[in-house]
Amino acid sequence: MNSALYSGKQMWIWEVDQTFGGNVDTIISQGKQMGLSGFLVKAHDGSTVWPQFKEVLGPLKAAGFTVAAWGYVYGNDVLGESTAAQTVIDMGADWYVLDAEQSFDGQADAATQLCTIIRSHYPHLIMGYSPFAFPSDHQTFPYAEFSRFCDVCLPQIYWGEFAMTPEAAVSQSFSELQEYKLPFAPIGQAYGSVTGSQIEEFAQAVHAQGGQGISFWDLQSANSMQLQAVGQIEQFPAPRAATMPVAGAPIPPQSKIPVATAPRGPIDTVTPTHIGASYYVSGMPADVKPNDWFYGAVSDLLSRGIITAYKDGLFKPDEGITRAQAADWLNRLRIYLEQQTGK
Repeated sequence: MNSALYSGKQMWIWEVDQTFGGNVDTIISQGKQMGLSGFLVKAHDGSTVWPQFKEVLGPLKAAGFTVAAWGYVYGNDVLGESTAAQTVIDMGADWYVLDAEQSFDGQADAATQLCTIIRSHYPHLIMGYSPFAFPSDHQTFPYAEFSRFCDVCLPQIYWGEFAMTPEAAVSQSFSELQEYKLPFAPIGQAYGSVTGSQIEEFAQAVHAQGGQGISFWDLQSANSMQLQAVGQIEQFPAPRAATMPVAGAPIPPQSKIPVATAPRGPIDTVTPTHIGASYYVSGMPADVKPNDWFYGAVSDLLSRGIITAYKDGLFKPDEGITRAQAADWLNRLRIYLEQQTGK
């Protein structure tokens, strides 16, 4: 069994078009900055296949990430849901995850039927399921049935929602799920009001319990501080090459957009590259480091051409901006939005 597919550090993607504006290059860049080994991308909802999975699968895999297809399953249309699962797996997913929640309470037969059909077509596929964190709170949920067919359990340990410490939530979930004898690769919370220190505590707790991997919900909802905290997790190194970019590395071509010239203020990080009248940023400022809380935001906005750095290679994060600089950045934002919307 290839446990590397669920080991390392990964992020979940729910709606691609709501994640960095649907810019796959930015998703890839963010993943590399964070040292991710892979992504889990929503591929179907019940029996309905989501086109977004096919659209991002190739670029993400080409960039060196593993890509899991995940589907939210209800259990009320086993044949339709299994067909949807087969469709997205056949697109080239590295592995597959069933997001099974409250609709499966009391549905042991549906869980068995669904998993039996999928397994009959893919006997060697790495398959996981993502249930509630605590079986004691969901005593009619078919943990045993899903565990019988799956290779790994990815419990949703959203400690902030539980009003628990990360360590206590991980400990309880691991203790209650032990009887099903599956590798433990839980999902942590990277949304809402959780802090960076809580994210680190979660990673430490999972590692201490012998967790095989770690992932977070989700790239769409996480703020820059939370993304930075996930990026700083060292307990689950990527089994593949997905490392922090070297300062000055080129931005992917799709991210280059024309920008207006201001009468004063910051200009591009390095000597600008000219494409007609267009200019674009070609590297990260030397004074913005991966452990800065604003690193993700600066990187994302630079890659989109919305903000700029100084010619000397610095961003000067503590320096105020002039009205002219503000006007330039707002104009860049206007141009970016017009390009994205076609208006």
